[in-house]
Amino acid sequence: MHILGNQALRSRLQEALRAGPPAPAYLFLGPRGVGKGLTATWMAARLLCTGPEPPCGLCPACRKVQSENHPDVLRIDRVEGKASVGIDDVREGISAVQLRPYEGGYRFWILSEAERLTSEAQSALLKTLEEPPGHLVLILVAGGENALLPTVTSRCRILRFGPVDVQAVADLLLEQGVPPDRAAVAARISSGSPGLALELVGAGEIWDLRESALGLAIGLPGSQTWQALETAAALEALKTGSSDPKADLTRVLDSLTSWFRDALCLSVGGDEALVVNVDRLDTLRTLASSSSPRSLDRALQAILEAFDHLHRNVQPRFLLQRLCLELSRVGA
Repeated sequence: MHILGNQALRSRLQEALRAGPPAPAYLFLGPRGVGKGLTATWMAARLLCTGPEPPCGLCPACRKVQSENHPDVLRIDRVEGKASVGIDDVREGISAVQLRPYEGGYRFWILSEAERLTSEAQSALLKTLEEPPGHLVLILVAGGENALLPTVTSRCRILRFGPVDVQAVADLLLEQGVPPDRAAVAARISSGSPGLALELVGAGEIWDLRESALGLAIGLPGSQTWQALETAAALEALKTGSSDPKADLTRVLDSLTSWFRDALCLSVGGDEALVVNVDRLDTLRTLASSSSPRSLDRALQAILEAFDHLHRNVQPRFLLQRLCLELSRVGA
């Protein structure tokens, strides 16, 4: 199983598994799309493999793990469209992992997006963390640990994943047949996340949303109040068909963040190699030359505030109207 990036981390994990049994619980932390989930799958294959050099990728156990059909590997993912993973899902998992392994020496429980666990669900998990069955390997996969209870994180062995080299991500996209100009942009937008980059180029509607959001962002600085409000309505209308009501708005805000961050970088004389939206470099140069660094910094602060309002469930319309009115003042 080839996983791009964080090879040193997996090598250390491999050596630890050769030296002795796994820890009862792990917490894989890092940005989305950098291989945390794939590493959890790799680890399950490593410990359940029946081949001579695990994980061989060829034995029945490895093939079952990779196809997510191994009876000793339980996965709990957040249901698309739901904001959290609740206590009922965790209780169901707790009951399942008490059973002895069916085929291998361990039972794996992989909890994706662990930061989405409700406080009640995390509390329910504590007893299993405090008194784990001898055959259990629990892997919590999370983007950050702030949403997790300290009593949960303190009982896990923490592995921190970092972003992948941007050129390596671009090379991966080129191998997938992505045109060079789009591969370069997607690799930079993803900030070293192969998963996000593949998602961006693989789903045309996500790329189209990014193009539309940036097209609207270009007209915001210096616009009139009525134009800013019209732009807010247009941004609110951008959709990809996701069943997660916040996913598309998050993508819009991500696009706006990268746009004004690029402009700020150029306005203070930063290296153009740091620019994310390289396919719109000329437009960014114009924005940077006509805007003060202070106004661009205010724009970024306004977008961060919009993210905060999104997490606080402020209505998207009000959130975007306030944001676009602030962005219309860029330039002063």
